[in-house]
Amino acid sequence: MNITGICALGVVIAVTAVTIKRYNGEMSLLLCIAGCIFIFLSLLSSFSSLYDTVSKILANTGISVTYITILLKAVGICFVTEFACDICRDAGQSALASNVALAGKVMVLVTAVPLYSQILNTVLTLMGGSV
Repeated sequence: MNITGICALGVVIAVTAVTIKRYNGEMSLLLCIAGCIFIFLSLLSSFSSLYDTVSKILANTGISVTYITILLKAVGICFVTEFACDICRDAGQSALASNVALAGKVMVLVTAVPLYSQILNTVLTLMGGSV
């Protein structure tokens, strides 16, 4: 599905959800969640082509796969966290959304610790020290 179709689907779902929210708030929320899941699933083919492109770049440049893996994991955590936060906010649970956002930030930091460690080792090596 292209971006025009995704945007059109999102607008139709949003308008429909707002319309039925007056009559049944739970169904409105479920419609939004279902729409989000459908849109996310339609993007999976794009992720596979992105993965193929990144793999080719890695093969040609000699950059460590570990660094790209960390980067992709962090981006994935950000996407999933934002998705969950938006659903929590739509449900009127802003405190829960804030806690989910905090958890996402912590998980990105935890995921990136090996990268930070490698950068620190490189800096210390350049300065003549060791870890």
